[in-house]
Amino acid sequence: MNAQQTNPECVVIENNQTDPVGTFSYSTDMETLNNCDPIVFNVKFWGIKHPDGNVYFPNRYHDALQSIANLNILYNKFGIYFKFRGYDDIQSPALPNDPDGYFVLQTTSQYSAMVSWATTNGYKDVNSLNVYAFGWAPWGGGIANMPSTTCAVNSAGLGNLITTHEISHNLYLGHTRSANEHTTRDPLNQYFNATFAGDQVVDTAANIGFYHSSCSCTLYIDPTDCTYFGTETDNSPDHKEYEIYHIDVINIMGDAYGCSEQSLTTGQAIRVREKVDTGFYDAVLTDIASLYEPYDGEYFYSSSQGSPSNYKPLFQPGFDYRFVECNCDCPLPSDYYDTSFSYTNNTLLTISKYETDYSIITHPNHSAIHIDLLSPCIASGQNTRRCYDNYNRRPKDGSITLFNDGVLNGNVTVTQKDSLGINQPTLIEDLNPGLYKVEKNYEDGEIEQDIIFKGN
Repeated sequence: MNAQQTNPECVVIENNQTDPVGTFSYSTDMETLNNCDPIVFNVKFWGIKHPDGNVYFPNRYHDALQSIANLNILYNKFGIYFKFRGYDDIQSPALPNDPDGYFVLQTTSQYSAMVSWATTNGYKDVNSLNVYAFGWAPWGGGIANMPSTTCAVNSAGLGNLITTHEISHNLYLGHTRSANEHTTRDPLNQYFNATFAGDQVVDTAANIGFYHSSCSCTLYIDPTDCTYFGTETDNSPDHKEYEIYHIDVINIMGDAYGCSEQSLTTGQAIRVREKVDTGFYDAVLTDIASLYEPYDGEYFYSSSQGSPSNYKPLFQPGFDYRFVECNCDCPLPSDYYDTSFSYTNNTLLTISKYETDYSIITHPNHSAIHIDLLSPCIASGQNTRRCYDNYNRRPKDGSITLFNDGVLNGNVTVTQKDSLGINQPTLIEDLNPGLYKVEKNYEDGEIEQDIIFKGN
């Protein structure tokens, strides 16, 4: 069982059809992506429990978030984004003569049965790409329909790039390997067939496949630098030798396991975007504003809610965030489309897209969210949105400092205040005339200071 959990092979259920005429441009030019609208996919994760009720993989929620990070790190530069829509554990029934149920997919045909069972029982989000994490399978690590809105991966690989690989199949990207695709990338060459053979993408190198099941190894890949050193030839009449470089070996849709799944070509990204243009994924798309919304947790709004420390909105990983100082009348974050607030370059919190402690990716009070969207396909206008500037919290304690000389100097009298004292509604009214500093300490570590001159 442990050996099967790490099986890296992928099974893709392809439509085995050539592209409809006029649907795809087969462009490899990055300029094709300029001035385009951002594309945002919703993604929902489901963890299948064993019929005995055991999860066996307690870290699947974290691994699902890691998958979202992997997807965004790979696709964002092409104006393609992914929004985490949650993770739920679901319990498989025992099947006739199969006590493991859908937790162990013994055959690839069980995948379709599992999706049908999940759909019937309400375990499919029609407005999301759906990823099902099963226990393990003897035939491989993942399976997907192409194109589709569902895929499945083994739980041991959920946080690895196999999830990115399977979702890429959903988005109409095939394996880069093919026995029929010719080496030439020159459309004027008589043996050029890159637009209708293999993955039908022009800038992915032709290859017959790097992984050999017979030895469970990549025969002609140097694992130290992930370069190809084989002399294999294509099946064109001139049997031209394959031209395979490092960037081809590490392609997300290749099978140089241990090296692959690190890169995506411009042609592949254009193919995804052009498939989206057909309307196939309309139901699972959302807008760029969703990326500025937490996937979990709540914002603190007023003191009637109790302690602000119990409220912590969490944001998905995979982006470079800067939470910058802002100012507005916003006890809850302003609407994404409201850019009337003011903000500075003073950063209260910085998060790298490679951050793995997801508990710290939150929205500090008195800040707006800046996401570094790395492609030309960004939201129009500024990337700094949703100012959260809340002064409705109750401080835990504080102090009143009286400047005895009526000027700001060191001749002071300090009176400490507990929670009741610092929150007294008539705190200022009860002070004698004079110059004061009122300091309030909050449970989240923030300190608020006001200088007050009170006359008669």
